[in-house]
Amino acid sequence: MTSYKLTREGYVIRDGSVKVPTGDTPAYPNANPDFLAYKDWLTAGGVPEPADPLPAAEVWERIKAERDRRKYLGVKVGAHWFHSDDASRIQQMSLMLMGQAMPAGIQWKTLTSTPPPVFVAMTPALAVAIFNATAASDMAVFAAAEAHRVAMEASDDPGAYDFTSGWPVSVEDELHTVHRD
Repeated sequence: MTSYKLTREGYVIRDGSVKVPTGDTPAYPNANPDFLAYKDWLTAGGVPEPADPLPAAEVWERIKAERDRRKYLGVKVGAHWFHSDDASRIQQMSLMLMGQAMPAGIQWKTLTSTPPPVFVAMTPALAVAIFNATAASDMAVFAAAEAHRVAMEASDDPGAYDFTSGWPVSVEDELHTVHRD
């Protein structure tokens, strides 16, 4: 008797060894005979075995990737979002270290998008505020990742753990909220 097992990679395994691609769209119909047999099997009431669960170590790697991505989504100081990529961090730290010796009249481009582009006057106080906001953001993002790790490891099904919420608000989150309203 034929058996099928789902995978997380976009195919099914027939009889424990044959990979059957399952991609099928009206624009690109799948004419693979193994796929057509799989569709017939499903139509006849066949139910494939579920895919192997996602290992906790793989989920942790995904959580860390999200943590690292969020580290660079900017920091908010007052009404404006500021870049937080490595190059911007170095520039902002240099300005902070200049303190009162910072040249006057520096116009700093923000991540704030309404209306684009938004520039603000860089001051010693603003440079310190950006530095402090970046440090606080890094700590909050790290703490959220660790909270997700603990919750994921404690769950009955680490592979099904949803870590998409519970992160500090980013410019990306704020833009999605603005565009939904």
